[in-house]
Amino acid sequence: MQKKALNQEETASKIAGILKERMKDNNSVWSLASQALKGANEGLELEVPPAEWFEKRFKYQFVWLEKEDYLKALIRALWLAPVFAGTDFGGARQRDMAQVWTDTARGFLGEIALSKFFLEKFGVEVKLETRRGELKEFLSTDVSQIRFSDGVWRQPSLRISVKTTKFGGRWLDLPGAQFQHSDVFILVKIGILRQHFLAFLKAISFLKEKLFPIAEGLGELSAKDAKRLWDEIPEFDPIPGYIAGFLLKSEISLPVHMVNAEVRGKKRKRIVITHGVGLFSPRTVRELKEIRELDQNKNLPIEVEPIMDSLSGDHFLAHSGSLKYGEGSWRQLINRMLGCGEKKNGEQ
Repeated sequence: MQKKALNQEETASKIAGILKERMKDNNSVWSLASQALKGANEGLELEVPPAEWFEKRFKYQFVWLEKEDYLKALIRALWLAPVFAGTDFGGARQRDMAQVWTDTARGFLGEIALSKFFLEKFGVEVKLETRRGELKEFLSTDVSQIRFSDGVWRQPSLRISVKTTKFGGRWLDLPGAQFQHSDVFILVKIGILRQHFLAFLKAISFLKEKLFPIAEGLGELSAKDAKRLWDEIPEFDPIPGYIAGFLLKSEISLPVHMVNAEVRGKKRKRIVITHGVGLFSPRTVRELKEIRELDQNKNLPIEVEPIMDSLSGDHFLAHSGSLKYGEGSWRQLINRMLGCGEKKNGEQ
C-alpha cells in the first residue's frame, strides 16, 4: 500500500508538472492534477503501472486549448443552443439557456481537443459538425470530414461520436439513440474550471469595456469598485484536455459487454454499478447473471456510481479504463476512418 501511495503521489506530481507549464494558479494546478488521477483510478485506467499510464496515455493524449478555442466553442454552442431543447436527454428538467450554452460549449471543447490531437500527433485535419438542424441530424457523427496528407477532404468511413466529461470523469455516457447511430465512441476529459467563463469575459475586455461602464452609469459600481472587481477576477489560463481513448462498437458484445456491480447499504440496499461497457437499462441490467446473483428478488434499485442515482432509460456506458489508447491504437483508428481498414458488423 505504501508503494502504491508513493506511485500515486509521484504520478500526481508529473501531471501537475505538465499543467504548470501553462497555468499560473498553483491551487488550480493541483486541483486538476488530483481530479485527473482520481478519474483515472476510478475508471480503472491505472490497471497498468502509473508511469506507463502517464507516458503512453495521459501525456501522449494531452492537448492545450487556448482562448481562441474557447471562443470557437462558445460561438458554436451559442449558434446551436437555441435549437436544442432546454431539457436533459431522457428527462424533462428545464435548464436555463445560459446553462445550455456553457454546457454545450464544453462539449465542443472536447471535439476541438480531439481535432488538435489528431493534427498535432498525426497530421490529420478534421471538420467538426456545427451546422444547425434538428437534434436527430446530429446523432450520427461529430466529425463530418477528414483530410490526410493528400490534401483531399473526405467523409470518414466511421461515424464518430465524441463525448466530453470533466477532468475527473470516469464514464463515457451516451443516450441509447446516439449509440445506435455511431460506430466509434471517443471520450475527452476537459479541465475547465468554474472561473474560466468569467476569466474569458475579462480576457476579451467585455467586463471593462461593456459591463462595468454601464454599471457605473447606473450607479451600481464606482470606479474604485470596478477596479477591485477587475483585479479579483483571475486571468484566463489555457484549458487542459485529455483524450482518454476510444471504443469501436464492432468490438463489443451487446447488450452488455461487461459489468462490475455490488450490493451496498444496510437501510437502503441497492445495486451499484461501478464499471461496465454496454447498453444499460433496468431491463438489460436485471437480465445479467451477475445482477441476478446479487438481487434474486429483482427489486433492488440500481444506480451507476457516481453519475446516476437511479438507472432509467437506455444509456451506452463505458468506463474510461475500457477504452483503447496509445499511438498504435490511434493509428489503426485513423486508418479505419480513412477507409484503409477492414469494416465489421455493418459499419458504413
